[in-house]
Amino acid sequence: MKHVIAIAIIGLMFFSACDSEIKETSVKTAPKKSENEIVVTTTDDAAHITFPSENGISDTTFSAQREDNTSPEEKAKNLIMRKARTAFNKGLESYQTGEYTEAIKSFQTVLEFDPENAKAYFNLGKIYAMEGQNDLAISYYQDAVEYNPSDSASLLGIGMAYFNKGDFGQSVEYYNRALKVAPNYALAYYNRGTVTGQMKNYEAALSDLNKSIELSPNDHQSFMNRGLVYYYTNRLEDACKDWNKAASLGNPEAEKAVRIYCTPKEK
Repeated sequence: MKHVIAIAIIGLMFFSACDSEIKETSVKTAPKKSENEIVVTTTDDAAHITFPSENGISDTTFSAQREDNTSPEEKAKNLIMRKARTAFNKGLESYQTGEYTEAIKSFQTVLEFDPENAKAYFNLGKIYAMEGQNDLAISYYQDAVEYNPSDSASLLGIGMAYFNKGDFGQSVEYYNRALKVAPNYALAYYNRGTVTGQMKNYEAALSDLNKSIELSPNDHQSFMNRGLVYYYTNRLEDACKDWNKAASLGNPEAEKAVRIYCTPKEK
């Protein structure tokens, strides 16, 4: 029986952008019907409110000016960031439709405008990991962590890429780092428990899979792999309980294990 490793799909963070429009200045004046009427005059930059005096002859005017103190440098920066957000959203759309080549181009465009965008690095890492290019995935994930040290998803991604490369030691190291910044990260416990189980460190594996189930009680893979730990430590009854639970949650490998190891054989 071989261990079952689940591939995690990390959910993406969405940017939302609200771009202001550039309009020509216009003047809109409410028609004046009588000398005692309040008159409001507005432009794109200011609002003027005129109140008549008690005798209807003189008036007092209050003006509210909208100041734009944005420097040319700030305006240029804002324009660049809008372009980065547009490219990011396009990358997300391409990723969701399976157009990974286009998604890669869009996220690389993001980095041309915003070279410290941790989420763009993360998404590039994820795409390359899906394509089996583990070294490239690790490189982009590491860039994401450089600009966002608390990015547990990228740390987890690095651990998974090292696991795929067969480097279990490095894999565990990055799962440790992910859990350091996100102590309740169920998937990190599951992955670390799975790796340490393959390294035959069953005590550590059992501890992590217990924690994974505590945090995510409907994760069939955690029950499946904890059953494997029980099986390899000669606790078949406990293994069958976990496999039955995993099977009830829809795990086909668990169903197979129950048929082979947990069903009484006819004499």
